[in-house]
Amino acid sequence: MSAQTGTARAAGASRLRRLLDDPNPIWIRELRQSARLVRTPIILCVLSILATLAIASIGGLVSINESPATTGYVLFQVFFSLAYFVVTFVGPAVAANAIASEREGRTWEAVILTGLRPEVIARGKFLAAYTSISMYVVMLAPVGALPFLFGGVTATETIVAFGFLFLIAGLAVAFGLAVSSKMNSLRAALVVTLICAVIVSLNVYGWLGVGLSIPAHRAWSGVPDGPPVWLPTAYARAPFDLTYVLCLILLPIVATALPAWFLYEVTIANLTSITDDRSTGLKRWFLVSAPVFALCTAAPVAAVDKYDETAAAVAGICVLLVFLMISVYLFLGDSLGPSRRVRLHWDRQGAGPLRRLLGPGIIGTSMMQLGGAVVALLMPTAAGIVAVMNDPGPTVKVQQILLVLLYAGSFYLFSVGFGAFLRARSSTALLSRVLLLAVHFLVAVGPWIIAAIAGIFASSSGRGALIVAAPSPIYVFVALGAIETSGEEMLVVASVIASAVWGLLGLLFLTLARSRVKGVIAAHEAALGESDRILAEEDAAAVRGMEQAAAAAAQPAAVASPTEPVPEAAG
Repeated sequence: MSAQTGTARAAGASRLRRLLDDPNPIWIRELRQSARLVRTPIILCVLSILATLAIASIGGLVSINESPATTGYVLFQVFFSLAYFVVTFVGPAVAANAIASEREGRTWEAVILTGLRPEVIARGKFLAAYTSISMYVVMLAPVGALPFLFGGVTATETIVAFGFLFLIAGLAVAFGLAVSSKMNSLRAALVVTLICAVIVSLNVYGWLGVGLSIPAHRAWSGVPDGPPVWLPTAYARAPFDLTYVLCLILLPIVATALPAWFLYEVTIANLTSITDDRSTGLKRWFLVSAPVFALCTAAPVAAVDKYDETAAAVAGICVLLVFLMISVYLFLGDSLGPSRRVRLHWDRQGAGPLRRLLGPGIIGTSMMQLGGAVVALLMPTAAGIVAVMNDPGPTVKVQQILLVLLYAGSFYLFSVGFGAFLRARSSTALLSRVLLLAVHFLVAVGPWIIAAIAGIFASSSGRGALIVAAPSPIYVFVALGAIETSGEEMLVVASVIASAVWGLLGLLFLTLARSRVKGVIAAHEAALGESDRILAEEDAAAVRGMEQAAAAAAQPAAVASPTEPVPEAAG
């Protein structure tokens, strides 16, 4: 059924045909509004002129002392670096104006009253913002072709660079839209979005650009090390093999699809009413992304040298633990249980146990997190154990990997259980997140501070005194070194005991949270039942009152109607 005309769509029509016949109404509305703005062509024209002057000036200066090929490569790096910052700064700012301006302008209620689902609204807002930022990229395309004329870069590199520029623009717009969907004020949305965009874009440019160019040069000698825009060059100059497929095809797809999906689900959750299901989409993303992320952390174990396999497995477990800990903070925003509206939808649709598990409910969310973590953590662990079995002295390496796995799993269990307990006891999700962050900071840093204050590091008791820091997750790296050293078995035993304590505390807090949630839900249901009873009594009393009023109104009419003939009046 068309959202615009109400006409039925043809059965079996393709997605492209349905998109052409029934485009997103929010997208069409935003495009019509943008077409009325006079400043948009002016901004695009000024931006193109400035970019052309900048590239021409830099090209003139470089060509004095360098060859045309070097000049073309320098212009290639400069142009796409400038285009990257334009996209990552302007894209989130444009998207931040999408939803926050509706709420600030008091037009958001009108959008809700159209009956469009949050998914349709999110896609329409994304398409509108993405169309705007794509216009900037298209206007800059002729300038980006200038380096190709000088030489030093191929047409493939230029095309691939523009393709990744559009992908980065999509992520930037999705990020700005996710922030805008949470904010009620346009000014706050712009400030938060720009601050986060500047920080993230600079770090991505430095670490993923300049930083990854060094290992890319080691893997493919044709890729220069140092220039930030190295990925298009790798596509054109790297030999096509298994490493090419993994690093240049599968990994970019995962690095783009998972964040985009996450931002999309966050936007939908922020646009959904608090009484509706705001959890299923994010939980589906977690169940898919956790094993995918685990595979990405396990893959380097097979690619490194045999002397670095243990370090790669340990690093994979640690990186995966960071991802899982972020998910703990993410799902602390879940409600204690499903609302009546959600349960009614489940009953009407005949939802099964899996669908109900993915719905609202902090206890079900905790179980889902623990199950996903078990599957995810076993992947880099199994990859590391299999890799080191053929090495000399595999027992020590296997013990190191299992020691890190034990501590990571136990501490994650504690974090999930304690987070669920805080959510069950707190009035808001923000308070539970702040308290959990404070506990994590104290646990990670506190034992080392106590050890430093007590002067343990300067004592003559040796490394055995480091047992005091066993409650800190960082202590597991001390225990790793102790496995290879004779006479320091107590350090390893302390790590195992601390892991067991964290796991038991996690189970305890999870049990307390379960009982607390059951009590809160039971009290809530009892209050709703009492309210229903009172409303039913009021409705019954109103019906009785209406019946009595009707009966009272009928009595005078019965008295006035004559039952005997009335005698005629005397003449």
